Formats: sequence, structure tokens, C-alpha cells
Amino acid sequence: MQLTYPKAPSNGVQKLRPALQAALQTKGFGINRQFASAAPSKITLSEPYRGYSLSLEDLSLGHGLKDAALGNWHYLVFSDGATVADAELAEVQGNVEFSSLNHGVVAASTVSALTLAENSPNLQGKSYELRVLFISALHFVAIWLHVEDAENEDIIIPIEPTPKALTGTQLYSEANLLALLKPAAGQAKALFDADTTGLLGS
Repeated sequence: MQLTYPKAPSNGVQKLRPALQAALQTKGFGINRQFASAAPSKITLSEPYRGYSLSLEDLSLGHGLKDAALGNWHYLVFSDGATVADAELAEVQGNVEFSSLNHGVVAASTVSALTLAENSPNLQGKSYELRVLFISALHFVAIWLHVEDAENEDIIIPIEPTPKALTGTQLYSEANLLALLKPAAGQAKALFDADTTGLLGS
């Protein structure tokens, strides 16, 4: 399996470096031990890839991956070969700006999902663009392997922190995944529609 990446902002790494250095100096709450102990000279970044999102409204209307909204740029952060964080850049009026540095399970789960894909016999010899998909209302996160040609299907691999009761960490086609998510999306939308407090989702 070969991964491809979209054309990224030329100054993306330059925008991230100061934020990474500041985080390493702070070593504050929320920073995992591997990141906090990393030496700046040992930090490396993956190729950047894009985030996409689907809303409950999208799912209720039967919209699929082609309707996913474009989101931030993502970079995996490595220290001595270990995945320690996920860094994000947002595009604002044509420019990229630092958005967030996530020290949770997403980064390591991303690498695990890609390892699963690389070891899948069905994906051997195929090329996919790496993306990440979010359905925030369901706390759903997945690696999205996108293909341009019509002969092959996109592959979705749910990753942590997606609730295990929702989907397992395995390879799904778009149709199979959306069919699995539809009941949970319907229940969540009913709760949101019935809410009169305005607090849900806040």
C-alpha cells in the first residue's frame, strides 16, 4: 500500500516549530510523558494530511464522504520514532495558523490504523490519500484512505477515542460504515432536536 498526500502549505512546518518548542519548554498539564521528555532536536513531523468532518445533519440526509467538510491540516509528531502528538494548522483567509497540539490517543491510534492497513492483503499494491474523518456529535474519529479511481473503494478505519461500542478498529467500506453509524446518528439527532436548553453540544 502506498500513501499519498495533498499539496500542503509551504510554510506549514515553519508555523508549527515555535508552537512545538513552546510546548516542550512548558511541559504543562495535558502533555504526555513521551512528549514532555522529548528533546527538540529529536522531534520530527509526518507529511501533512487533511481533516474532514460530517455532521448529524449530513448523516440524517444520507450524505456520504463526498459531502464531508474540509478541515484543518494535521501533522503527526514523532520523537525518536515514537508517535507523541498530533499537531493542527488551520487555514484562515488563505494563510495557515497554528491551531492545536493534541497529546491524546489520536496520534498513536493513527499509526496503529495505518499498520493495520499496510498488513491487509486486500490493500496491497493500491494507492490512497491519507485523510482523517471526524463526526464530533458521535465522538467518532477515523483514518480515511481515499482513492481517486472508480475501480477501488475508499477505506475507513475507526480509531480511538471513538467509542468501542460504536465501531471496532477494522477496515470498513463507506457503505458498511455509514450503515453502522446510522442508528447512533439517528438517536443523537433526536436528542439534539428535542433539547430545549441549548446545552447539548456545548
